[in-house]
Amino acid sequence: RGMGGGMALIRQTDRRTGVVYVYEAEARWDPKRRQSRYGRRRLVGHVDPGTGEVVPNRPTRASAPSPASRRGSCGACALLDAVADESGVAAAPGRALPGTWDQVLSLAHHVVCEGSAPLSRFPRYAATHATPHGAPIASQRSSELLASIGEAERDALCDSLARRHGEGDRLSCDTTSISSYSEALAQVRRGRNKDGVPLPQINLAMLVGQDSGMPLHYRKVAGNIADVSTVRALIRDMEPSLPGRVRLVMDRGFWSATNVNAMMREHLKFLMGMPTSLRLFRDAVDAHAGELRSWKNYDPSTGLYGMRVAHGWDYEERRPRRGDVVRARRRSYVYLFFDASRAAEAERRLAALLRACASELSAGNRVEAHERHYDEYFEVVRGRPVGRDGAIAAATARAGYFAPFSNEAVGPLGALAACRDRDAVERRLGGARGLPGLRTPRVSAEGTLAGRPLVVFVALVPAAWLRRRMHESGLDGDYTLEGLLDEVEAIERHTREGHRPRVCEVTGRQRDIFDRLGYGLSATS
Repeated sequence: RGMGGGMALIRQTDRRTGVVYVYEAEARWDPKRRQSRYGRRRLVGHVDPGTGEVVPNRPTRASAPSPASRRGSCGACALLDAVADESGVAAAPGRALPGTWDQVLSLAHHVVCEGSAPLSRFPRYAATHATPHGAPIASQRSSELLASIGEAERDALCDSLARRHGEGDRLSCDTTSISSYSEALAQVRRGRNKDGVPLPQINLAMLVGQDSGMPLHYRKVAGNIADVSTVRALIRDMEPSLPGRVRLVMDRGFWSATNVNAMMREHLKFLMGMPTSLRLFRDAVDAHAGELRSWKNYDPSTGLYGMRVAHGWDYEERRPRRGDVVRARRRSYVYLFFDASRAAEAERRLAALLRACASELSAGNRVEAHERHYDEYFEVVRGRPVGRDGAIAAATARAGYFAPFSNEAVGPLGALAACRDRDAVERRLGGARGLPGLRTPRVSAEGTLAGRPLVVFVALVPAAWLRRRMHESGLDGDYTLEGLLDEVEAIERHTREGHRPRVCEVTGRQRDIFDRLGYGLSATS
């Protein structure tokens, strides 16, 4: 037996077998008994009878670790997964990016759910969320992924979406911008984003299906407003995927004589909003206001008066090779409408504007934004502003009128329905596009920024589809898109090795959201 302080080896014989076991024990001196005492023992081995040496004991089997378990958020991810499956955006990246589609979808989920958080925060997001990829993506890997995305991948993605959702014969042309905080990127230009914040930005022109409300194609453009060459390039890219003739519905931001002439030259059918400041608009109202506001032109379902007015457009085409200009009279149409409620509101706004302008002129405190109103509605006589009664009366008389312009003959109600469908699509896109992550990506490399529009576009598709389903189910009256995602974000999923994942407690409000949208949320997933 070992004696003294510290660790000691103790030999003990098993009387039944005769085997001598060796233990390691801590020796302690007991002053009362004046002898060593031994504490907790640990078996070391046994003594070999032939050699007398200590044979180490076989290592015992390590105790099995407890199964790994984890709780993470799954509500928003489950909702976006269901939307992606229904809208087809889950299958589209699979064809365009067969090796990395799940990573692109995961980054798109991060953009929709996390708002303005940079992609460098994606590993933290993936650690607590059930993403399609199922694992974090390091910041360097995500940068390499974005840099690997080019025109071919974009065309394959958009082609897949167009084949699924481009059955309608009308497309809305819309524009949006993606701002960057970096000043050093060659692809960005100084401008103001949708929030009016002056930042370098990439501008995108998009074609959106009127019936589905789905973004179908996008292209980078140089300015805030896409010209007809960009629109034509979008149509040419999509033509193999779109059945029938394409008809464009555009807002008045696209209006210009150059664009109208170019679309007529390209034989594109279009319906475009017309600015109320145009001479063409004013002449149409002045000439047809009395005829328009007849009971024959009143539509009870919309509460509007509407009529179609034939118009001869002075078409011009400059031919560079011959150096001449071709002029012709092309048939076009002004769809003139009058809204009495809009007229009353416009009259109140005009009266408030005129009072503000008169006060500013009297005080000598001119406002730059009102300069054209000063010249149009007032003249200063002996230092006092005097209203131009004729101009004010004409502006009041034209209140409540609006007039889309087209080169296609349809009924007034058909033109109105196309415009309203476009406005509904714009509102849905506006709500989805308003997510901070769709506005300002924090990237600083040219290659990374080149792939960012595709991730933003992929994120915009389920966001727009979800907005549509919210409108159809009436949820848009209770939630904003961000509010709805925040409500279901709290749903957690418990995962344990060797067991199926289990969805934890779901509140009544959360269950109601999934039920009204028509998506199931099972107890296990």
